[in-house]
Amino acid sequence: MKIFNIKYLKSMAGRSLLLLGACLILTIACEDETEAISDNLRVILVKANGENAVSGSTAIEPNEAEIQLIFSHPVIPTEFESALSISGDPTKTVTYDETNSFVTLNFPLLDYNTDYVITLPQGDYSQEGNPMTDDFTFEFTTREFVAPVISFSSDVDFLEEGQEAVVNITLNKDIPVEASFDLEFTGTSELDADFTADPVTFTFAPGETSKSFTVSTINDGVAEGEETLIIGATNIQNLQINNNFELSIFDKLPSLELKGVTAIRWTGETDGNSGKSIHLRATEDIADLSEYALGVANNGGGTDGIEYTFPAISVNAGDDILITREAAALESYYGTECFNRFEVVIEDGLPTQNGDDAIELFQDSVVVETYGDANVDGTGMDWEYSGSWAYKLGSEWITGGVDCTVGSTSMADAVCTYPLCDTPVALKGVMALLWDGSGTNGGKAVHLVVNRDVPDLSIYGVGVTNNGGGTDGIEFTLPAEPASEGDHILIAREPATIGSYFGDCINRYALVVQSDAMNQNGDDGVELYENGVVIETYGDANVDGTGEAWEYSGTWSYQVGGVWQYNTLDCAAGATSNATSDCPYAFCQ
Repeated sequence: MKIFNIKYLKSMAGRSLLLLGACLILTIACEDETEAISDNLRVILVKANGENAVSGSTAIEPNEAEIQLIFSHPVIPTEFESALSISGDPTKTVTYDETNSFVTLNFPLLDYNTDYVITLPQGDYSQEGNPMTDDFTFEFTTREFVAPVISFSSDVDFLEEGQEAVVNITLNKDIPVEASFDLEFTGTSELDADFTADPVTFTFAPGETSKSFTVSTINDGVAEGEETLIIGATNIQNLQINNNFELSIFDKLPSLELKGVTAIRWTGETDGNSGKSIHLRATEDIADLSEYALGVANNGGGTDGIEYTFPAISVNAGDDILITREAAALESYYGTECFNRFEVVIEDGLPTQNGDDAIELFQDSVVVETYGDANVDGTGMDWEYSGSWAYKLGSEWITGGVDCTVGSTSMADAVCTYPLCDTPVALKGVMALLWDGSGTNGGKAVHLVVNRDVPDLSIYGVGVTNNGGGTDGIEFTLPAEPASEGDHILIAREPATIGSYFGDCINRYALVVQSDAMNQNGDDGVELYENGVVIETYGDANVDGTGEAWEYSGTWSYQVGGVWQYNTLDCAAGATSNATSDCPYAFCQ
């Protein structure tokens, strides 16, 4: 009786399949499985890092490289390893599968851009007594060294003096060798005078890809304007840098800012001086206001230097400070309620400006802010405020328009209300735009502006007075959230539609909300409510606007300094965006 070794038969069967596969891979003609095949030990397949490899044409990663030799028969590990040689004698480990037919050479780190040759001479390494009758060689190359790229990033791209930022360093890949560099600083700022950095030298161990450092700016008390800090790298080892990183450094903002300038004229005001004032606001608590001073640059003749120094008093953050020629006259014109919003009123002869003169604010004898241009006569300039006022709303200066107070008897009946005296929220624009793609409702919206900080917008509401039929009351209430001075709010029937039309301009709105109440057709009035009371109306609630001067069918109206600007009816027809319209919305220009 014949006794068969099942494990041996399975091994032989598997080997037959392996040999057949090798015939296909190596393109050896195998027309008949029964054809006699040499039973000598030989390498039938080589893999490099898991991929089939061809001698002389394989470039591999040098880090953790792996070459696998697949033999026709099991090998004797000790005999195999004694006979194996590799040019350059690189560090390696050898592992085997359970049959000892799959031999893996592991190289923890080879040299870059180097040719290697694996050699196994003919000899008896087979466990089954089938010797290798031909020499075996396999040539491969490691790829060229490509240094990782250094990148810098930070959550901020500008700093005020006294602030700091963390700058992150990232390598786009890890490498198996140590890498290093030193920070290099260029630009208009100076190390240790304008800023410090810690650390400035970096070493990346093999495998490391990220580090960080801190830039701390120095408050030197000197007004230097914007300075640049350009961060790069020098003394680079095994790394490369494609782009430097830039930070802007600004002088520490003063604790006092210009807020408004007036040269208003009204009926009964005869000397031309009563309406001249300069309005400032403390942005932080100031223990001694006398470190600040003012000057008027008359007629574009350049600075006249300090002409008034504030008294040595303390003020609180948020305080409004008024320097006026004639306090009683200005209080009478503004009205007591508005005038009382100034926490500090100083009567002085300094305000000599005629509406075309620039105003300079000094801190410690250095100009820290200017309204207008000290070297330009403001007549005809967009910053002129003759018979009017200029006001910094949020961060943007606006004007009431030349001579907008002339003919009024008080701020209440002027066409251009000084923003501090105005309601905290006001109408800014109304729209019933029609353009190519707007549909019936896409261009219907109401634009509001915030004149003073509002802790809760929900006390405000809007209503549309359709077809001159009188008030319909509040039809939309603003959300219960705060708003800051200078914020713009858009209430739109279809925010996405009008946002697409406006493009990037939509991002200038601090708040965009949806409301079906925006159903105006261009001949309807719009009412703004505060605590349920109408505080402002566009148009006339009791008049159908068709044919009226305030009609805005297919267009918009926009308020500047209390004066409403109008446009040609249906002026947006045929446009596809605000940028291509014959009447781009004024706020977006």
